[in-house]
Amino acid sequence: MLFVLGFSLTFLALGWPRWSALSEHVATMADAHVAHETAHPGWSFPARVWSAPQPLEGLSKERLRAHAQLRDYAIACPPIQPGEFCPETGDVLLRGGRFSEGVQPAGHTDWSRPLAFEPVRIGTLLGPDSEVRWHLPLSETPDHVIAAILAAEDEDYYDHAGVQPLAVLRAALSNARGQGVQQGASTLTMQVVRNLTQDKERSYRRKIREALSAVALDRHLGKEGVLQIYLDAPYLGQHGSASICGFQAASWHYFGVDARELSLAQAATLAAILPAPGRFAPDRNPEEALARRDMVLRRMASRGWFIDEALVEPLDATPHDLPIDRFPAYLQAVRLELEGALSPEVIYGAGLDVYTALDVAAQARTEVVLDARVDYLESAVSRRGDGPLQAAAALIDLESGMLVAAFGGDLEVATDFNRVTQARRQSGSAIKPLVYALAFSRKDENGAPAWTAFDTVPNEPRTFPDTDGWRPRNVGGQYSPTTTLAMGLTWSQNIATASLLEEVGGPTEMISLASDFGFQTDDWPEEMGLALGQGEVTPLEMARFVATVARGGELASARPVYAAIDAAGQLRHAPPAPGAVVLSPDAAHQTRDLMRLVVENGTGGASREAAGIPGYSGPSIGKTGTTDSEKDLWFVGSTASYAGALWMGFDKPSPIGASASDFAAPLWGWWMRAVHEGYDMTREFEPARLKARRICTETGRAGNQTCNLIDAPILPDAPGSGTCDIEHPLPEAADSDKPKYEGLWRRKAREEAEVEAAAQGGIPAR
Repeated sequence: MLFVLGFSLTFLALGWPRWSALSEHVATMADAHVAHETAHPGWSFPARVWSAPQPLEGLSKERLRAHAQLRDYAIACPPIQPGEFCPETGDVLLRGGRFSEGVQPAGHTDWSRPLAFEPVRIGTLLGPDSEVRWHLPLSETPDHVIAAILAAEDEDYYDHAGVQPLAVLRAALSNARGQGVQQGASTLTMQVVRNLTQDKERSYRRKIREALSAVALDRHLGKEGVLQIYLDAPYLGQHGSASICGFQAASWHYFGVDARELSLAQAATLAAILPAPGRFAPDRNPEEALARRDMVLRRMASRGWFIDEALVEPLDATPHDLPIDRFPAYLQAVRLELEGALSPEVIYGAGLDVYTALDVAAQARTEVVLDARVDYLESAVSRRGDGPLQAAAALIDLESGMLVAAFGGDLEVATDFNRVTQARRQSGSAIKPLVYALAFSRKDENGAPAWTAFDTVPNEPRTFPDTDGWRPRNVGGQYSPTTTLAMGLTWSQNIATASLLEEVGGPTEMISLASDFGFQTDDWPEEMGLALGQGEVTPLEMARFVATVARGGELASARPVYAAIDAAGQLRHAPPAPGAVVLSPDAAHQTRDLMRLVVENGTGGASREAAGIPGYSGPSIGKTGTTDSEKDLWFVGSTASYAGALWMGFDKPSPIGASASDFAAPLWGWWMRAVHEGYDMTREFEPARLKARRICTETGRAGNQTCNLIDAPILPDAPGSGTCDIEHPLPEAADSDKPKYEGLWRRKAREEAEVEAAAQGGIPAR
């Protein structure tokens, strides 16, 4: 009686202005929760992350088989049920499912988008409170689930205005006898208020505030609106360190089914454990849970429900594993992008469905080939670092410009340090194409290109001015008075590249262009050493750079996330817009075709084949990069379909015992071959308005009989260059007394031949 009297007096004392203020506060709070614009303990919705769909149009049989198997389609010829395919004919009957455009039906009719294999759920982004909660729309919730909840928690729900005065009176009397707040009188609406406010103080004052708020909530949302929140809110169990919250997650946890498929007995079980999930959890205390379930069922029977079959249904509640996180390097990249674009309240409170660009077939093949081949390569050298040799790789689709696969080495969970997006290492010569792109972007006073592939730069040892004595050398010890830009990049000549940077504006200009390409350059030193890879980069940045070059200068987004849609259907993170043009098509195409020479004639040739293992044989571009003491190995390149950057090294930098040409180039080729299986490997890059001019590698002029020649890509209106008037010494005569560079695989082949010859009593010719 004292409690009721206090409630009434408090209401009168507050007066209408205070009641209006309270009502407004409750409405604002409720709207924020309904709109999924807040997150806190008791209201944290992890984001669900999905792969990209795979369109059926143009899909080869090999590729169709891979995507079907990765989605656990059953083999059936012909396919009869959704989720079946025939590998011999390539026929498939699609499951449908959740797409960014909306849920699509099983089969091949009534789709609102082109037919495709459904996205695969690849992970969950849990919030800091580790609550597993999935949105369950009230409109899709079976009637018996709602009936079970009301029977267990609030039988008069539709007959009160948020509070029950008589229940409040009974609780007040009971609590008075217990000399404290011993018994509550919470309606379902009051429970929702407590969940939203997280106010759990045990006092009359809080109870009065909660009751008034419940009345305001009932007025603002109505019965259906309050029920909708309640379906998602309550704590219903534990799975390791994760809290199981809401009826959708609990349905899967205990019974392995969607809440829409709960039987009457299962629904009653979940409703029965609401007061104390730790005590009544059916997997831990089945006898108590069964008694509680039957109590709820009998209450439902009094409301007209037929319960005989439900009463004899076995409890059978066995905890089911939560959907596991797959592809942790990619999933971490997703989290990183979302954290840079959205607030934590949205990421962890909005119940996001995050649709990504992940190609599950490309990702799976990336992991298989890189895991196996890195171990193989490490076994080829006796030198080891502190820990295993690692690799990190990023793969970008040229058409979309998005990240479709990522490999992080021995990364195990999506919260680990990710070598793809977070490991910043010096790039070595892999960054050199940026210097050449800078040159090709320059115009003279008439607006014509200032540099061509047949222009020359100094290529002899010298100390660069204003560098504290910096004196780079060419790997292999090959020098010439001048060299062409074509030769400088093809054979990764350090002095030529540094000389070119010097002539096109120096490190400041290089940093500016790098920033346009998306590199994080805040820590790049303004030093000439940038030309040779002194700046630190990530594999994702390098993949984005080479993808942008291969796309004709249109910036690739390199985003993993296509779109993010919250539980209310609102678009929270939009698809990427077309990229800005950061390099003219002419400049991009000239850079691209110089990088093609690297693969066809230069340091990237091992991407075609190494150690007797075939690599990628189709049209491709690339660039190797080896840092000092062989601590970091890179290969960045592109096919006509995918751009990929690959890094190799030890987490604690130490010498590997091989160069990028020995390790990174072959590994990149093996990787690309696997990724392109089932695709046309003869596909060419987008055409450019370039032609090849066969020139002297040193002077850039038409060759004479003593010149070493190279096919340089040039613009059709490029001026002529005349004929070389230098009589070059024969390579054999000039270099007969210099040691020849011998790559790892040639050396191993020679050593194996020597061992075999020795075993046969002979000596092989060298």
